[in-house]
Order: sequence, then structure tokens, then C-alpha cells
Amino acid sequence: MSDNYWTDRRQDRRIEEAEAQLDAERRARNRLAEQLRSQQGNTQAQFERLTRAFVALVEHEDTRSELGQYADAAAVRRYAREVVSTVVATGGAALRDSVEPADVPGYWLAAAARGVAASARGEAEGAGLLAEAARRDPGRTTLFLALLGALTRDPRWVAQRTDGALPTALTVTHAERQVWLAAADGRLPAPLTDALGTALAAQVAATGGAGPDEVAAWLEGRAVLGRDAIAAERASAQLEVLHQVLTAGGDAATPEPAEPDSEDPLADCLRSLVDEGSPGEADILDRMAVARADMGFLDERIAADAPGWNAAAGDVLSLLLADLAAPATSGRYTLARRALTPVLRGIAGELAQQAAVPAPETRTVDAAGEVLTVRADGAPTDWRERVTGAFDQRHPRNRRSLPIGLGVLGLGVACCLLGFVAGGFLLLGVLVGCVGGGLALAAVVKQRELDRNRAATLAGAEREIAREAAVLRDHASRSAAAASRAGELHRAVAGVLVPA
Repeated sequence: MSDNYWTDRRQDRRIEEAEAQLDAERRARNRLAEQLRSQQGNTQAQFERLTRAFVALVEHEDTRSELGQYADAAAVRRYAREVVSTVVATGGAALRDSVEPADVPGYWLAAAARGVAASARGEAEGAGLLAEAARRDPGRTTLFLALLGALTRDPRWVAQRTDGALPTALTVTHAERQVWLAAADGRLPAPLTDALGTALAAQVAATGGAGPDEVAAWLEGRAVLGRDAIAAERASAQLEVLHQVLTAGGDAATPEPAEPDSEDPLADCLRSLVDEGSPGEADILDRMAVARADMGFLDERIAADAPGWNAAAGDVLSLLLADLAAPATSGRYTLARRALTPVLRGIAGELAQQAAVPAPETRTVDAAGEVLTVRADGAPTDWRERVTGAFDQRHPRNRRSLPIGLGVLGLGVACCLLGFVAGGFLLLGVLVGCVGGGLALAAVVKQRELDRNRAATLAGAEREIAREAAVLRDHASRSAAAASRAGELHRAVAGVLVPA
């Protein structure tokens, strides 16, 4: 037995070692297969990248040949970048040695860049060149001069026209926002700032009823309210927020609107406008940038984090509300308050009217299906009779069950008495008496249960009436206090929001 035992042990051990070796080989094969799949995937990805780069190279060469016809426009852009950087840095003193490129018919930047250079040198023809640029593209020319004036704080670059530099639609472009912020910071002349305020007010008025609704929702979102706040308290709280914003501006915890993550958004915006390209060329430049990115090169038109000059920066109302939350000493706040004054004045009047509406004088209580009207002094005097009647109607009593049970019980007693005459009647009397007693007892128990339920319903209704009456008295007191506070706030707000 001992030899067989050790033989079996050695055989089991060899089997276990073989299984362990097989598992190890299986894991090794799995790892090898995974590595092969990974290599295949990497090879496929590399092949796709190489294919894409090859296609991009071919397209890049084709695009370069297309751009050859815009060589003069490219020279204008290089010259414009030099003009802008020199004017911003020196005011124009170093422009004497700059070589002007040939004019590109129809390209606004060709005339604008030469006009700025000539004006910086003090030459009279500068004004004519800028007028020609405005004739070719008034919007871009006006925006170009406004951004340049904001960068240099030099009012001579700001054109008399404002179309293109100020918001003309509910959606504001990045360039319009930059001009807006520059005007708010005092980097542009006062006439343009006044025109901006008028343009913003016009856009707010163009929203119709949507504008006041959005502003009201903004005020409600900033109001601090309890869960059980009544209508008058909500209106008063919103007036409190409005009064605080109009007298002290936004608090420090309110984040200012997010601006591009750039050292100088104005310069980036102006560069984006200059680098846009001439008519018909911009699409080709974009295709060139995409092709260079596919080839692995980092193109400025793709790599720049700053948004393009004509990218959407937001809608007028959301930007104005964000600026209204800024400190009262900032130019952003001043412009926002001016543009929103008519809307804020109307909202203040509506909130004061809402706060003046008294709290409801009645509430209802549902007891056993009977709806009771409760006032501050309680429910009607006949409420108990009404609730009792409604309860009895919902739970009708069977007035015959107790007499029937008692009758059956009496019949059983009679049968028991007859049992003294004939023995069979005794058993029948016991059975009939048990049935009658059960019926009578069930009727009594049900009667008592109905009485208890009716009493509980009356007690519950009484508690509900007392609670609702207390709520009415509390709401009346709170509504009066909120209306009084809202009246004070409305007068203060009306004094601040003087009509423009």
C-alpha cells in the first residue's frame, strides 16, 4: 500500500506540473497574441497617418499653386502686420523705411494698411486711403481701426462710422465684444462709448418680452429664498437683489465673464482680422492650414487658442447680465446698467405690484370628502355637521343588523326553553343563539369602530383647520411685511434708475 501511495503521489505531482506548464504556455501565447494585435493596430494607425499625410502633401502642393495668384494679397498682409506692430509700439515714427506693396483691387486691407501708414507719417493722403478701405469693406475697416485705436489708445484711428464695430444683432462676435470691453475700460473715445451704449440698449429692446423674462430669471436666481417663501417675499427678495446690484454692483464672489486665455485678446483679435485673407483667399488659407496639420506641421490658423474675430462670444443679454454682476466702479457695469435701465425699471414696477398683492384669505381642507373653506378665524360654524354627514354618507350604517342579531338570539333562547319539553329543541336553540349572538356582537363592534373613525376624522379635521388658519394668519403678516419692504425698495430703485 505504501509503494502504491507514493507512486500515486509522484504521478499526481507530475500531472500538476504539466498543467502548470500548460497554463504558463497558454498565458505566454495570449500575451504574444495581444502584442501582435497591438502592433497590428499601431501599424494600421501609422499607415493611415502616412496615407493622410501623403494625401495632405498632394493637396498642399495643389493649394500652394492656387495661392500663387494671391501673392500680392499675402504681401499686403505681411505689410499690414508690420504696420500694426510698429504703430502699436512706436506710434508710427519707424514707418518711414517701410516698402508699400502694390494695391490689390477690392481688398480692403490693402488700402487700410497703406492709409494707417500714411497717417502715421503725417501724410494727408492717409485719410483718402482709409476712406477707400471703408468703401471696399466698411465693416472690416471700421473694426480694424477700432481695434487699433483700442490697442494704442489713440483716438485718431477710430473711424467716425460705427457699423461693424458695434453689436447689430443679439449674437455678439468676438471682435464686437473686444471693442465693447475696450470702450468700457476707457480705451476708446467717448462718442464711440456712447454709441455702444445706444446700440446695446437697442438690442435689448429688440428682444421684446424675452429680454425682461431673462433678466427677471437672473434676479430670481440670485435671490436668497426659503423653501416656504410666499409670493410677496419672492418679489421683495428680487427687489432686494436689484437694489443691491444698482447701489453696490455685483459681489466679489460673482465670476466675471470668461474671456479668451490670452495675454492680449485685443491684439489676437486684430491679428485674426488681418490674417483672414482677401476675398476668395480665406477658404484656400483654411484648406492649407488643415493640410499642414495633417502633414504634422503646426499651423498658426489651427494652433491659435484665441477665437477668430467673427466667432460668437455670446448673446447681448447674457453678456450684459454678466457685466451687471461686476463691481459698480467698473466700466462694464456702467455700460450694462445703462443698457438695461428701461428693462430694470419695468421689472421693478412689476415686482412691486406682485409684492403688493395680499396673501390668499382662504385655504381648503378635505375631510371625509367634504371640502371646507378655512379663513384666518377658522372654518364655518357648521363644519362638524357637514363632516359628520359626509362621513356617514361614505360609511353608511346597517341599522337592521343589530335587531336581526338580537331577534335570532331571542329565537335561540325560545328554542332552548322548548328544550325542556323536547330535547331536540335544546341543541337547535344553542346553535340559533350562537348565530344570533355573533350577529349582534359583530353589529356592536362595527358600530363602535365607525364611532371611533368618525371621532378621529373630526379630530383630524379640527387639527387641519387650526393649522390652515394659523398658516393664513402667518402669511397675512408676512405678506404685509414683504409688501412694505418692497414698497421701500421700489422707491429706492426708482430713484436710482433715472430715465436716460
